[in-house]
Amino acid sequence: MSGNDDRPTPWIQRVVDWVLALFVHGLFAILAILGALVINAMVQAWRTGEAGPGEAIGLGFFGLVMLVIGVGFFYVAYVGAPRFLGGLERNRRKHGDRPWLANRQWRARRVVHSTKFTAWFMWFWCLCWWGIVGLIWSVNEELIIADLQGPWQQAIPAAIPFVAGIIGLLVAIGVTWQRYRFGDTVLLIDSLPGFLGERFRGKVLARLKGPLNEPATLTLVCGRLRKHRTRNSNGGYRTEWVTDPLWSRHHSLHPTQTTFDRGMVTLPVDIALPTDQPESGHILDEPQIVWTLKVSPGTVLDRALTGEFQVPVFARRDPG
Repeated sequence: MSGNDDRPTPWIQRVVDWVLALFVHGLFAILAILGALVINAMVQAWRTGEAGPGEAIGLGFFGLVMLVIGVGFFYVAYVGAPRFLGGLERNRRKHGDRPWLANRQWRARRVVHSTKFTAWFMWFWCLCWWGIVGLIWSVNEELIIADLQGPWQQAIPAAIPFVAGIIGLLVAIGVTWQRYRFGDTVLLIDSLPGFLGERFRGKVLARLKGPLNEPATLTLVCGRLRKHRTRNSNGGYRTEWVTDPLWSRHHSLHPTQTTFDRGMVTLPVDIALPTDQPESGHILDEPQIVWTLKVSPGTVLDRALTGEFQVPVFARRDPG
């Protein structure tokens, strides 16, 4: 039986967490070492003529990927992340009296819902996947061909890596085409920030083939983002991020309330804010109060409208 438990973590679970952390560090260290060894083997095979150009390139790529992932983990964990968090804290102190200016996108009055990271991830996945498949093919080409030509019990398992790679490639192409065709959905903020008890104003811009086909829905949500420990069926715990909804308001926009010009549709945003809810929190807060504007199209034909934007909502400060 599984359930939720907010009691302090027992000592045995802390020991398990430490062991898991050591295991993860060791795994990435081994990955980096193996990557270096594979690259060294590729260089030696190239020099002695034991490997052709194709095999050498495949082996070198595979080793480079392992080395980058292994070393990258330690760089992010011990260099990149501390620098990033330190920069956030310094920026927070700098804009203490006007906290909405600590957010770069809020400061620019332009919040972007982008699919570029999804596209980059899919192409990176395809490169790694096909690199591994290519390496295995170069080593076991005859065996793989024999399995593919054999009975279905052998052919299906042998074909799965190629089918998965093709599906991933099609997804990467689809995401890239969608991004190229429609680009990013953008929220331009007019009221910086939106003050509690007043109104949040702005406009959402998105590329479409034509005017809006069906009414779109704007939803402003206030939630509490926090870590939550959940007890597993085996008695252990796992930590996950959950958002507790505190308040929300829906606003439907008819196509006649929007404008369309040169492939760009504009949705006006004008939503009344409550007086009895907390203001936006900082990314370093735990829990963090998050105000999110969600845009939902009324039909799949307008799917490029889909987007979520974190927006600045604060209480008014005393001038003194």
